[in-house]
Amino acid sequence: MIFYPKNSIIPLISTYPKKTHKRITIKLLFLFPIIFIFTGCSYHKLNAALNRTKEASYTAITDPLTWGSAIGATALYMTYDDDITQHYMDHNIFDSDIDETLRTINGVTMYSSAFFVKDDTTIDMTKRVLVDFTGSATARFTTTTLNTLIKKKTPSGGDDYAIGSHHALDPFANSALTRRNVRDMSIPTWGKYTINTISYLSATGSAFARVQEGGHSVADQLVSVSIGNFIGLFFYEVFIPDNKELKSIKANIDKNHFSITANWNF
Repeated sequence: MIFYPKNSIIPLISTYPKKTHKRITIKLLFLFPIIFIFTGCSYHKLNAALNRTKEASYTAITDPLTWGSAIGATALYMTYDDDITQHYMDHNIFDSDIDETLRTINGVTMYSSAFFVKDDTTIDMTKRVLVDFTGSATARFTTTTLNTLIKKKTPSGGDDYAIGSHHALDPFANSALTRRNVRDMSIPTWGKYTINTISYLSATGSAFARVQEGGHSVADQLVSVSIGNFIGLFFYEVFIPDNKELKSIKANIDKNHFSITANWNF
């Protein structure tokens, strides 16, 4: 997978031999947010793009789930995090084996919510799906990066990847994007509450399952919740509300290569 910004044309998905896939994917996920924010800025003054990014950051960081989770994690680290985590490791509330099922439900809910929004055109709907995909992919990359950079023993002592959870950070980024999609839906209020409940219950269950397994402490998971929520809201606020236009999208297929190319005006 790789991206080449050229004349505002961005190839979005490509296939390559397995031996280069991991290396290229890591570079792609690192560069994608930067490309999204700055490649299209030739259409407007850089100042406007920076202001949009600043506003999106402010909205994401002032969301109660972002700062509330961060405060909760800090309080637990300073007090009873180890005791509470050990209690739930010894007394499981539910079967932790369903964690992957919950993650799947969470992801399906996010993408489904993007399709349920009545956008004006197919292009607008495609753009929303691409934003959801990129926000979710960035969350996954962020989790992996945290695992690499911050070494903290897990409660079970199995490894030192306690900070950064694919079962918490990733699902809560998805749920933040789902929440924004649901806000844009033209459906009854009870329907919106139902979708958000499914999304956040699946995210919470996925995160807590890893606490029960000893993969992360409660405070560790709250750190991931905070970061994931920030990422999801940030991507939505940067790319969706201003109605920036995805001009065209097409698939390119030959014997050894597949790609999706988007022409996106910011």
